[in-house]
Amino acid sequence: MTTFTRQVERSRQATWGLIAAVTLLHLLVSPGIGLSVDEAHYALYGLHLDWSYFDHPPMVGWLQALILPFAQSDFALRLIPIALSAAASVVLYQLARELFPEQSPWLGFVAVVLFQGGIIIQLLALAMVPDGPLLLFGLLAIRYLRRALNQNRLPDWLLSGLFLGLAGLSKYTAISLAAGALLALITNRRWQRLLSPGLWLAVGIGFLLILPVLWWNHTHDWISFNYQLQHGTKGSHWSAERFLLSQVGQLLAYAPALYLFGWAALLQGFRESRHPGVRDSLCFALPVLLLFGWNGGFYTTLPHWTALGWAIAAPLTARWVIHRWQQRPMRIMVWTSAIYSGLLILVVYSQLLIPWMPFQTDNHPLRDLYGWEQAARQAERLRQELPDSLDNPAQIFVENWTYASRIAWYARPAPVQVLDQRFDQFDLWFGSPRKGTRGILVTPSYYQGKSGARYFADCTERESLPILLNGRPAVTFRFFDCEGYHGSEQN
Repeated sequence: MTTFTRQVERSRQATWGLIAAVTLLHLLVSPGIGLSVDEAHYALYGLHLDWSYFDHPPMVGWLQALILPFAQSDFALRLIPIALSAAASVVLYQLARELFPEQSPWLGFVAVVLFQGGIIIQLLALAMVPDGPLLLFGLLAIRYLRRALNQNRLPDWLLSGLFLGLAGLSKYTAISLAAGALLALITNRRWQRLLSPGLWLAVGIGFLLILPVLWWNHTHDWISFNYQLQHGTKGSHWSAERFLLSQVGQLLAYAPALYLFGWAALLQGFRESRHPGVRDSLCFALPVLLLFGWNGGFYTTLPHWTALGWAIAAPLTARWVIHRWQQRPMRIMVWTSAIYSGLLILVVYSQLLIPWMPFQTDNHPLRDLYGWEQAARQAERLRQELPDSLDNPAQIFVENWTYASRIAWYARPAPVQVLDQRFDQFDLWFGSPRKGTRGILVTPSYYQGKSGARYFADCTERESLPILLNGRPAVTFRFFDCEGYHGSEQN
């Protein structure tokens, strides 16, 4: 066994050890807090199985449905995302070795470290959101697409189509993978692959897998596609301020090492585009990074939207860092970024395990994560106390979908209706409020909009529920008995 081979084996073992340690940490902290907005929303996907949904394709719901028949605890709902994160890290290591086989045997390990150093990646591992399956299936799709383009083997083409389709069932961002595949085909000058039956079989498999999404949208007036197009272009004009704010968010979420060195590596990559691994990294990473980079000027980009792009860029970034490791400024910047990541992860995870942050009454910095289970149970109890009426059954009301996700999950199967005027998934599940409807309105103390009481002829406060942390209310929920829904802005 050569020295290089021994080093590759050591780096592989170190990577497996790192992934195992991070996974154990995720399992340790995952029971410490209730479901977030998106987690609860996608858990409801699993309860209301369908071919697709208002805001996303169905994969997150289908995966949660595998767990729900056996357990419905917060911890159980986080097992699959934790497993997806670990699997994605394994695939990332393998992809890095295939992109740059001649480079340092530790390149794959460094790529995983850079990626796992982002606080947003740590949080994605704790929550079932579309980016979790997208990361795994997207990285697998790239791995087999590269093999298929280079070797033209039928199994690689079939697996490419499979994973592209599964990525498409996970999140609409998967369209960037198709763009990357086209760029790779062009830049690698593999024109003869257009005549390969394998390529068209891959296209067919991918198309068949996303047919449920297309069919569901066809039967629902294409509301999902329309929503995503409007959601990504809300701003009336491109704003440098929004663009910079989006980029600062990415810097903080992915840590300086991956974000700053990543862009440096991508720009340097244009000078080294003859290298197949560099070329493919550019082809697959840039579509998603540039799409959300430019779009951030119209609508502030959320950090996790670019997770797939930074995952693909991680091996190229690791290569760039390793080549410059002997430079003292590089080592200082890397260790500074490592300290930033370590401290941030420590603060977040310690808060999840044992809430310790100081706060003023009803103003906890993480107040949106506490008390929803208690509030949902109390709302359902109050709803059931209202007089029965077959023609006008009492509902639970909230001001917007972010509140509805938690209340509907923890009060399941009670109906929860959203009072804002936007048509969304909750209107599909529970219907829109009808004129004259009555029920219990739930409002957290930090709600900044106009009171939902304005939609009713009469609302009377019934109870309040303070959620105590360290002996002080972190948030207080208020419950109103409301009658005569009229849906207007007038009281």
